[in-house]
Amino acid sequence: MTALLTTLVVAELVVLVLLSFLVLGLLRSHALILKSLHDLGAGLELDRQVEQERAGEGGPGPVPVELERGVVTPGRTGDATAPQIIGADLGGAERSVDLGGRTLLAFLTTGCSVCAGFWSEFRSAVDVPGGGQLLVVTKGDDEESPSALAKAAAPGLDIVRSGPAWGDYDIPGSPYFVYVDDGRVIGEGSATTWAQVSDLMAQALGDDEHRAAVADGYVDRGDRDDPTSVDAELLAAGIGPDHPSLRPPPRPGAAAPDHGHEHG
Repeated sequence: MTALLTTLVVAELVVLVLLSFLVLGLLRSHALILKSLHDLGAGLELDRQVEQERAGEGGPGPVPVELERGVVTPGRTGDATAPQIIGADLGGAERSVDLGGRTLLAFLTTGCSVCAGFWSEFRSAVDVPGGGQLLVVTKGDDEESPSALAKAAAPGLDIVRSGPAWGDYDIPGSPYFVYVDDGRVIGEGSATTWAQVSDLMAQALGDDEHRAAVADGYVDRGDRDDPTSVDAELLAAGIGPDHPSLRPPPRPGAAAPDHGHEHG
């Protein structure tokens, strides 16, 4: 009887140990998932909600958490005008950026693991779709370490430190990219590699140009509708203005065209 009881106790202990390892594994996996989501910008609305509650701006309640992937339609009011960016450069000098022409705004932080790939990518020159300029926008000294920025940024990389710009552009998290064309936001979104960002922003630029062409009543079909090109192709094929194929004979049974009047 004593041996049986001892066996049962040992079995229970083994089961408890196995369950403990299982629970620890699940907790660790859950923590890794939460960290990854935070790096992608998820949960930023929760942080804003907490700040609002502390400031007395609102009570507790459900907060939507959204992950945006790829280029999304700019959710901005009015004519989607790109706000002016006011901040400082890496040296601390005041800087104001008026966004004329084409500029790709890259909102990055030094504490984001995904951003680390972009900091590394930007150590060499990159081709911005449409021949635009690249401008990295970071947060100010109250949220970002100047020494960490100096370490992450490549020499010559165009950077402006501006916490207010993140609010003006309603940035949900980092990394996040906003394409500005002549003062208008035409594309925005996030991705994990520069190749993805480049492709997505090129698509946004192409879509914007297509919308503008349609609005003007013109759709570019290439050389297919160019009369000069069509004539050149016909002549190259030996088809001129008097070629018989341009005046096919009438079909059998078809009435001949009446070129005159009947005389009785």
